[in-house]
Amino acid sequence: MNPWLVLLALLALALAFVCVPLALTTYTQWRRPWRLTCPRAGSVAQIQVGATRAAVGEVFGRPPEIDRCSLWPALAGCRQECLDGPAARQQMRHGEAPPHERGEGADRMIVVPLDGSHDSEAVLPAIVPLARNWGATVRLLRIVPPVKEARDEGDRVVVWVEQETARVENEARDYLRRVAAGLADVHVEDAVRFGGDPAAGIVEESEAAGADLIALASRRRHGLDRLRHRSVARRLQRATTIPLMVVPAEA
Repeated sequence: MNPWLVLLALLALALAFVCVPLALTTYTQWRRPWRLTCPRAGSVAQIQVGATRAAVGEVFGRPPEIDRCSLWPALAGCRQECLDGPAARQQMRHGEAPPHERGEGADRMIVVPLDGSHDSEAVLPAIVPLARNWGATVRLLRIVPPVKEARDEGDRVVVWVEQETARVENEARDYLRRVAAGLADVHVEDAVRFGGDPAAGIVEESEAAGADLIALASRRRHGLDRLRHRSVARRLQRATTIPLMVVPAEA
């Protein structure tokens, strides 16, 4: 019998019955957010780890890498300290709010992502009475793509990043304030974030604000647009424990 074939068969068995199950277990374990005590701040934090990288790293003996922490950006430099030490970790459950210090008498917070379309605003009629009953602040959020420098054929800059960023942000805030003007008897704030990943921007803003709820609209979609929208909602469910409310919009 060819010894190389035997070796390949043993490697295949090890991969199928050891490496793959270990990677799947690790992926499932790290897919949800975790709560732990930050060794630098001394306070409780929520972290999110790249589940795929953690699963692969478990097989090859590499530590997981933190993608997000509820104490960022203040402590953005300490990406691994909490995993290197003996701090106990507890997997968080859906509906369990991320650690956040709320001042006495502070309002509850509802984050409402809007994309500038009429469909995304369909969530507002459901949010207004809820905010009134809770005495909550509604934070309207607009995620906009990062601005890039533009040059003409002669390689001359025709659009500066700083100027275009300011223009885009002002337009986004003007839109949010027009929407806020239609929300009577509700305390409204506006927030604009630049980023190419809407789900990540929504989670980061919501956790930084200490949100009690994320609310967005959903309508019937088709093709790639349907897959993209579903992926945002599903990623929000996986990436944070803040409760998510999805309100159907008109088809």
